[in-house]
Amino acid sequence: MNSYLRPSPSFLGRPAVGPLAVAFFLAVVTACTTYYKDPNSLSTFEVSLSAKPAQNAGTEKAPLDYISGTSCAVNQCPPGEECIGFCALAGNTCTADTDCATGEYCNKVCTKPLRLDIQAIDRLGDPYLIKGEHWVHIQAVPGMVPPPFQYVKLVDGKASNVLVYLAQSIGESYLWVEDIGLGPTDKTYDQCNNEKDDDGDGWIDQADPDCLGPHDPSEAYSNYATGLSPTLWFESPRIWHIQFTDEISRSPLDGQNVMVEKGEMVVTNVVANGFFVTDMDGHKEVQDDGTPGWFNSFFFYTFNKPEGIGYGDLICSFSGGVVEYEGNTQMTFPTYEPAIKSKGDDKACEHRTINTKLKVPDPVDVTDLLGPEDPTSSDYKNQVMANAKALEPFESSLIRIRDVAAATRFLACDPDEDGAYPSNSDDDACRDVCQADPLCTQLESFFKYSQMAAYTATGKKFYVGIDMLMENVPLQVPYIGAPDGSGNCPDITDEEGNVVVENPHKILIGDTLYVEYLCPERSLAAVSGNLRHIYLCNTPPGKKESCNLQMTMLVPRFDADFVFEDE
Repeated sequence: MNSYLRPSPSFLGRPAVGPLAVAFFLAVVTACTTYYKDPNSLSTFEVSLSAKPAQNAGTEKAPLDYISGTSCAVNQCPPGEECIGFCALAGNTCTADTDCATGEYCNKVCTKPLRLDIQAIDRLGDPYLIKGEHWVHIQAVPGMVPPPFQYVKLVDGKASNVLVYLAQSIGESYLWVEDIGLGPTDKTYDQCNNEKDDDGDGWIDQADPDCLGPHDPSEAYSNYATGLSPTLWFESPRIWHIQFTDEISRSPLDGQNVMVEKGEMVVTNVVANGFFVTDMDGHKEVQDDGTPGWFNSFFFYTFNKPEGIGYGDLICSFSGGVVEYEGNTQMTFPTYEPAIKSKGDDKACEHRTINTKLKVPDPVDVTDLLGPEDPTSSDYKNQVMANAKALEPFESSLIRIRDVAAATRFLACDPDEDGAYPSNSDDDACRDVCQADPLCTQLESFFKYSQMAAYTATGKKFYVGIDMLMENVPLQVPYIGAPDGSGNCPDITDEEGNVVVENPHKILIGDTLYVEYLCPERSLAAVSGNLRHIYLCNTPPGKKESCNLQMTMLVPRFDADFVFEDE
C-alpha cells in the first residue's frame, strides 16, 4: 500500500473529530482498498499512462512532436494526428454541422489519443472506493482536451484504459484529473433538475448545495481533489502552428503563451510599432508532409520601434502571448532572440544552428487569388469572406498585387473630430459614400493610420500604408483643409487653365459640408508589402465567421514597393 499522507483541500480548517466520529465514518476495509462514507476522505487521484498500448511520455531532451490542435474542417491534419469533431457550444461529438443545434456548428480540430488509468486515493495514500459511478474532470496544462473527452466516469473509484485526446501542449505538460462535481450532459432533466433526491441527503435539485446548476448531472458531493499525470514532454510550436487555421479571425493558439525555437526565421519589415518575421522553412505551397503550405509569417507588436532588430535580421527564437487584434494574429510584449554575429558575417544561435545565407524572400504574387467585391451586391458579404480566406495563408507575409489604381479622392467625414459616426447621421452617410467609392480614402484614416485606398483590376478595394514612403507621397497636408504640399493634388483646371475644382474644397452631404481633395488618376503596375488583415465583426461563440466589415492592408517596406506605370 502507498503510505504518503495528503489532506483533502476541503478538509483543511474543519473542526477536529474524535475517534468515535472517525469510527462512524469508516465502513469497511478490504485488502488495500478502504471504503468510506465521508467524501472528505478523497485526497487525490493516481493518474498513469495505460500499459497497453505502449505509450511514450517523451523527455526534456527527446520531446514528443507538437500536436497542432488546428482546425481540420477543410484541411487535413498533419501526419499522426486525428481529426476530432465537437459542437462548438454544447461540446458533444459530431461529424457534421447537422449533428449540432440549429445555428451551431461542428468544430473540428487535430489531436492525438492517449490512454489513461485513473485511481482515486484516500488521505492515507491508499486506493479509495467511491461507491457507484462518479464523474471527474480532465484538462491539459498547458494544452487542450476537446470537450467530449474532458469528463471521465469512475466506477468504484477507478477507470482503466480511458481514451483522452490531447492537443497544443507545450514543453513540460500534465493532465489534471479533478473532482469538480460536474459531468457531461445533453439532457434537460438530470439529477439536479429531475425533482428527486438522487443522493439521499434530504435535499432535492437546486436546494441541494452540491448542485452547481440545473444542468449539473449529479447531486454528488465534490471536494475538488486533484491528481496529475506523469510529466509529458512536447516540442514547441512553429509559426505555422500559430497561424494555420480554416478560419480567418482566430488563431488555434489565441490566448496562449508560446515559445517558438524552430524555423529559418527572417525579419521582412520593421515598422514604428513592431516587426514582421517569415519562417522560410514553410515558404511553399505544400509542406513536405503534405499539409498546406504558407501560414509562415507573424507580426510582433512592440508598441515602439523595436530595439536590436533590423530588416533582414535572423531570429533564433521568440516567446510571448498570442492575441487576435481585430482579426490579425500577433504577439504583444514579445521576447525575442536575434542571431548574433560571431566570426565575419556568420550568425549563430545559442542552442541551435541557423542558415547564415537566409535572405528576405521576394513578395508572393496573390493577384490571381482576388475576386471582385461589390458593396451594392446582395452577395457582398460572401465576396469579402472569400477574399479573406484566400489571403489568410499570407497574413503578415510579403505579398504583391499587380495592376492597381491609386486613390484619387480624400474625404474628411469627422469635422468635429469626436471619432463618432452615429447611425443615420451625416457623418455616417459621408463615411458610407467614401467606403462605396473604390478610390476614396477617408482622411481620418489617412492621418491616423497613414494609409490610402487602392483598387485592384479584379475589383477589390484595399489599403496601402505610406509610412515608409520618402517619394510618391499621394497627399501631404499638415491638417485637414490645408493645401497639398506634395504637388500631386493641385487644383483641377480645364484645357484653358481655368480652375474648375479647388483643392481642398467642400462638398455637401445631407446638411453638412465636408472637406475633400480630388487628385489625378495614377496607376500602379504593382504594389508590395506585408499583409495585415482587419476583421471588425464580433462573431458570437459557436457561430461561424461571417463579416463584411473587413479591411485588407499592405505595409510597404520602402519606395521601391510602389511601381508606378509611368516610371
